[in-house]
Amino acid sequence: MIEPGALRGFDLFIGLREEELTGIAQLCHQRTYEKDAIVFTGGGWTPDIYLLEAGTVAIQIEFVIYEYEIKSVIYTVRKGETFGWSTLVPPQRLAASAQCLEKADVITINGADLLNILKHNNFIGHMIMRNLSAIISARLSCTTAALRSEIQKLVKK
Repeated sequence: MIEPGALRGFDLFIGLREEELTGIAQLCHQRTYEKDAIVFTGGGWTPDIYLLEAGTVAIQIEFVIYEYEIKSVIYTVRKGETFGWSTLVPPQRLAASAQCLEKADVITINGADLLNILKHNNFIGHMIMRNLSAIISARLSCTTAALRSEIQKLVKK
């Protein structure tokens, strides 16, 4: 089991005290992914949410504009950040892929189990969903910027 204090540095848990993290810590599992490993693929589904302890992970989208197939890194996840958050938000479909840029140590939490905690503790639910909203908003901004950049590259061709 992970110590509750180990979760304190993650963006998803801002505002929670150690005693509130205790139940969440019991749901945590540690995993290591090697460099270039694909953690998950866009369009798919994952039961887990991921917290990056060490390493870097590229969040990537693939799309087609006319005859151009484009694979773009829209965000690079760093220590203390959350990814794979789709498991907490209907329809729970992954919008992007995640690939390790270097060896990565992650904490995984089953999304259904975490949602069960949120359902039974309004304060924890409010704080985590508030933090998750900020994470999603930031990723949307990064996605928009990445798409603009890719389109500008195509216009210059």
